[in-house]
Amino acid sequence: MKITGGCHCGTITYEADVDADKVTLCHCTDCQVLSGSPFRVVVAAKREGFKLITGAPKVYVKTGESGRKRVQAFCANCGAPI
Repeated sequence: MKITGGCHCGTITYEADVDADKVTLCHCTDCQVLSGSPFRVVVAAKREGFKLITGAPKVYVKTGESGRKRVQAFCANCGAPI
């Protein structure tokens, strides 16, 4: 399924091919903090199926409690996660 989206202020826009059957909810502490809620909706897209249309997200790498490194991307202007 093709989706389009962007950050809150519109600086970053994108399109992606995603599998609607693989949409998940994550309840880890990091996702709770990033979303400000008890969970965060996660829609994974393969690298080759994701295209930035405008803008470029700010990126940092967070090491989780498991030791696994996870890339976090967000709009540097409005802070919306990408």
